[in-house]
Amino acid sequence: MSVVPERAQLVEEHVVRRVRTLQSGYRRNASWAVAALAKLRRGVGVRPETDLELYGLALGNTVDDLVEDEERPRTLLDELRTRAEELTEEERAAFAAVTLYAMHQQSRSDTSMHRAAYGFGRSARLLGRRVDRDSVRRRFTALGTSATWDETVTHARGLIQQFRQHQIPLDYGRFARDLFDLQTAAADRVRMAWGRDFYRTHDPRDDAADASAAPEHTDNA
Repeated sequence: MSVVPERAQLVEEHVVRRVRTLQSGYRRNASWAVAALAKLRRGVGVRPETDLELYGLALGNTVDDLVEDEERPRTLLDELRTRAEELTEEERAAFAAVTLYAMHQQSRSDTSMHRAAYGFGRSARLLGRRVDRDSVRRRFTALGTSATWDETVTHARGLIQQFRQHQIPLDYGRFARDLFDLQTAAADRVRMAWGRDFYRTHDPRDDAADASAAPEHTDNA
């Protein structure tokens, strides 16, 4: 049995925990969360190994220290126990997802930009209903055909900036798993799933989202 699905699950679970903690604090205007997200935003597109403060905020226990979490949940690094000299696929995917979330949530304390069931293809499709669809399609296609990790993050960033502008949420746990899988033999499966969600002509789940420019205000994920 392949261990890749287990590795992807670790990434997803870590990012969901980290984003929920940050999101909850930010929406309460907690000073530690505001400061942490401001720092994490500058990490978009940065290599994690070049900024250890951001590395700790995204992947380690720094956030748990800030909120004084007595439970001390295990982090991705606790589970990995890696001695590899190079950055792992898990670290790369989780860092990108958390920093992109920080950018997405900026100045949106009234609503949650991380929400379950909003896969990347679905969120991009919703964006195409609010702005020029051809422009969104070009960006989406560029993301799907990215040849390098840096290109992937750059194109994702461009779309997520528009998600933020139009208050379209994204499931960051699922997105983190997708980013991990894009670095493995499962990459084509991720692209196909994104494509199906993007080109779907009707999805009953979108009715409520289309009724307003903003998603419902909730912390549920």
